[in-house]
Amino acid sequence: QLVFDEEAGSRKGKMTSVVQMRGSIPLFWSQEASRFSPKPDIFLQRYDPTYESTKMHFEDLMNRYGNPIIVLNLIKTVEKRPREMVLRREFANAVGYLNSILDEENHLKFIHWDFHKFAKSKSANVLAVLGAVASEALDLTGFYFSGKPKIVKKKATQLSHASTGREASLRDLRAFSLELSRGESSNDILSALANREKEMKLSQQKEDDGTDISAPRYQSGVLRTNCIDCLDRTNVAQYAYGLAALGRQLHAMGLSDTSKIDPDSSIAVALMDMYQSMGDALAHQYGGSAAHNTVFPERQGKWKATTQSREYLNSIKRYYSNTYTDGEKQDAINL
Repeated sequence: QLVFDEEAGSRKGKMTSVVQMRGSIPLFWSQEASRFSPKPDIFLQRYDPTYESTKMHFEDLMNRYGNPIIVLNLIKTVEKRPREMVLRREFANAVGYLNSILDEENHLKFIHWDFHKFAKSKSANVLAVLGAVASEALDLTGFYFSGKPKIVKKKATQLSHASTGREASLRDLRAFSLELSRGESSNDILSALANREKEMKLSQQKEDDGTDISAPRYQSGVLRTNCIDCLDRTNVAQYAYGLAALGRQLHAMGLSDTSKIDPDSSIAVALMDMYQSMGDALAHQYGGSAAHNTVFPERQGKWKATTQSREYLNSIKRYYSNTYTDGEKQDAINL
């Protein structure tokens, strides 16, 4: 996600960028297309009991992006007919095993949040929860900013805070991950979010005194988001991260007085349209229809009946694509 001013091609111009990624669950698993089931069973293969391939994948990410690697897993935790929950359990086991053999500095930061379970609640604010996760991730990884350094005299307390900021963010992320997994209702999670918001504001007030927002910054590490097909739920999560990052990017460039963007502002709406278009393009390519999404239409104030009919039509399109055309696509890939 790039942000640059009109003078970006000159020495005076500034630019900022942030990287996030989506990717399939790095295990050996498969689904068989079925004309009788719109949701085929998921088969977990036991080809890699020591998760060597999973380890290679995450080591590749570390080499590309640095540390930490933050894994946001959005699949279901509990189902009447076990499908996604089988992968969720195995994925957690894989990350736990890898963290037991990796150096502490290379440990994966695993966050599991059942997107569908939370979204079913009438009082659910999906974007608020995902935005909080995004803020925690950005605290850990940072983002690139091309600003020129200036000599700024900092207080000793600020220098001490700078050296321990990442460790504090890691503790916050671990605690927040537990809150997400243990929260039995949307009210529990929203209450935790409110408390965390107050803590972040107090921390920000302490840091703002004497800091230099024009100094260069660099990103180290990346947020990796997945659901099952890495389309619908993942796209909503990536928008939440993009919005949180955009606020910090604009603030770093001196274009905004705050590092947060109002979710109802025109710039947030424009960014949502961009992520929605991207999600639809990816979904058409891999699923045969536009992305399944009720979060964006609700935020945009669209009529619920219209949204439901659109979702129903998308389900039919995907079922047809999965049943009658995916086989040929898979054969081409296998070649």
